[in-house]
Amino acid sequence: MSETTSSLQTVAISLDDRSYDIQIGQGLLSSPAAWTGLPKAKTAMIVTNDTIAPLYEAALRRFIAPHYQQVHTVVLPDGEAHKDWQTLNLIFDALLGQGCDRKTVLFALGGGVVGDMTGFAAASYMRGVPFVQVPTTLLSQVDSSVGGKTAINHPLGKNMIGAFYQPVRVVCDLNTLATLPPRELSAGLAEVIKYGPIADMAFLDWIEANIEALMAQDPVAMAHAVKRSCEIKAWVVGQERARSGSARQS
Repeated sequence: MSETTSSLQTVAISLDDRSYDIQIGQGLLSSPAAWTGLPKAKTAMIVTNDTIAPLYEAALRRFIAPHYQQVHTVVLPDGEAHKDWQTLNLIFDALLGQGCDRKTVLFALGGGVVGDMTGFAAASYMRGVPFVQVPTTLLSQVDSSVGGKTAINHPLGKNMIGAFYQPVRVVCDLNTLATLPPRELSAGLAEVIKYGPIADMAFLDWIEANIEALMAQDPVAMAHAVKRSCEIKAWVVGQERARSGSARQS
């Protein structure tokens, strides 16, 4: 189910008391409406990396600051190679060092690695604190920020240590895609294309007809692609859970 306004599109993820919205649009980092209605807390912590922090941390901080007495930031090293216990502990060190309580809201500002580690930290710290996904890559907007999968890597396996833990909101600011390297944009578009054969061949036809607009990051085309991809990803996750639930009962 989704709602559309002139500047914002919303995909509602229905999970009973864990339901949340995915907001999609341009300029959402600097939109006060994107940050209203979140859980009340004294403290927020932005988790980002050393590539994204110089680009977007100040903007996010500025617009969430009115909602919290304190806003802290922890900057992680960038890259899949750092998706491990050592880097995860940097988040815990910051939370404990700042005396953060169980109401502290974490904001995952970055791609899939930042989102996965922030979500896992949120699931673990004081047995669960709220977190908000602010994905800044196309791949994370249409894939890793949806579904609640959080994890870190282990030398013996990728994403083998983690938890299913839902965010309280996902904010997809399409303007952050402007700083993506071409290779990263292509990786995200490849994921978008996969959703067609998975669940919606009409969407695949639409992608084929609009691929040039997507490569050029046309805002209307990109908003539709992200929205439909999130809807399909949410449906796929729901099907996976239904199958696993049936398997446990059999």
